[in-house]
Amino acid sequence: MIWRKWLVIGWIGWLWVGCKGAPSSPPASDFAGAYLPLMLSPQSTPTPSPTPAPLRLALVADLPPELAQAAQDLADAQPQVFAISQSEVADVRLGVGAGQPLAQWVYAVAAPFATTADAITQAEVLAAWRGEGARMVLDGETAVTLTPLLGPPADSIAIVSPADLADALWQARPAITLLPFHRLTPELKVLAVDSASPLDAAFDAAAYPFVVDVGVMGSETAVTTLLSAWTGPPTNRDPAKLTTVALTGVTALVRGTAFQMEYNGVLYPGEAVAPILQAADIAHVSNEVSFSPDCPFPDPMGGTSFCSRESYFDLLLHLGVDVVELTGNHVNDWGTAVFAHTLDLYDAAGLAYFGGGRDAADAAQPALFTHNGNRIAFVGCNWVGPNYAWATAVSPGSRPCDDSFFAQIMQLKDEGYVVLATLQYQELYYYQPSAQQAVDFARVAAAGATAVSGSQGHHVQGFAFADGAFIHYGLGNLFFDQMEQMGTRQTLVDQYVVYDGRLLSVQLWSGLIENYARPREMTPAERQQLLLTLFQASGW
Repeated sequence: MIWRKWLVIGWIGWLWVGCKGAPSSPPASDFAGAYLPLMLSPQSTPTPSPTPAPLRLALVADLPPELAQAAQDLADAQPQVFAISQSEVADVRLGVGAGQPLAQWVYAVAAPFATTADAITQAEVLAAWRGEGARMVLDGETAVTLTPLLGPPADSIAIVSPADLADALWQARPAITLLPFHRLTPELKVLAVDSASPLDAAFDAAAYPFVVDVGVMGSETAVTTLLSAWTGPPTNRDPAKLTTVALTGVTALVRGTAFQMEYNGVLYPGEAVAPILQAADIAHVSNEVSFSPDCPFPDPMGGTSFCSRESYFDLLLHLGVDVVELTGNHVNDWGTAVFAHTLDLYDAAGLAYFGGGRDAADAAQPALFTHNGNRIAFVGCNWVGPNYAWATAVSPGSRPCDDSFFAQIMQLKDEGYVVLATLQYQELYYYQPSAQQAVDFARVAAAGATAVSGSQGHHVQGFAFADGAFIHYGLGNLFFDQMEQMGTRQTLVDQYVVYDGRLLSVQLWSGLIENYARPREMTPAERQQLLLTLFQASGW
């Protein structure tokens, strides 16, 4: 086949010309299958993308220290994403008063607890900041943080460490301070500013002048990244961490008080004080007298063996009582069966009780509450008897004070409870505590009680601070008919504010008993005189 020979020779010749760079080539589609192996190139290794550098966070000097620490914690937890910048160069800046909202810090105006004033104006606080008017003491961190909001504090203002603030303020009396809400202590009294207080349940931060807004500034991407990862506190006043407790003095719905209830209605004694107890998250009464189905019509001039008519129980329900103290020395006046019946009434109404019970073991049980994350324990005992009032292994009554009481306080404290300890003590009819009373109450504080309260106090008494505890030797009568002297007519309701697991503040509601039964709110002059008397009796 000569033609085949020439065809092969021609094809080889054409291939040689193509390899030499012929001026034109046939369409690729004509020889795609033949040339595909020749067109493949070796696969190359992909170049890895560079790891992005961490976002640099700048913390301005006026940042509240808790928020600065939260930023540091975030950088420590996610070092590949965030780093604290030690220079002005940063991707994100945290500071006061500008940028995307990050947190809100509330500052309280406070004075030493031994202060009769309850309120102050914004103008007076600003004048004190400028070194005019009231004396002011500040901790250094607060002075720096509030400077963008208020300007630099006056040179005359004493600047101390946060740990020394309370002591320095007491030494400078009369004096005020501004401090972060969460750093309040019972030694300090919160002053309402133009009628607004951060202790109020209806507190409105938008209408309060001493609030610091902390923001984040930077590129949109950087700010979004930080906000999505932020785990720091959004505020230092979180309503979800607040619990209020109203602690009261003696309740004895008998004699002249009961007589007035019969003629003015069962709810008559609580007309003025009811809003205070009803507003509390946990409302306490120390009811010393049992309810009896056969208790006779009250004799206003009767003796000292007491019972209360069952209809009077409605007063406790109306007040919103949550927990009943049973340390009183009259619980068994009408017999142990009547006291047991009273316990049935409390159980049926869902009221907790402590300091007394169906037998010694029951009487020793604390009343435990958990509210907004706060664990609160009520414990109480009867220090003075009489013997027939005490519970035994087989009979109901109040709890005697013994070593187990102190051990229980220590255990509850170790378990994380705010421990409110109440004592039925000797009845003293003067404002100052006795020397032995001071020793005994201090012993309860040393065991670990957060607050120690004298439930025996028919006569209102003074205060003390010991081992970090707030001590109130006697709150006075809440409902009782002792009208003979001013000290037995005066009454206080201690309003405890518990925040994030600790006692933050104690506020005092003051009343004056009228008509043998009904405490009304004191006038400003009456209140000032009472507080002055109590502070003097306290050695302040």
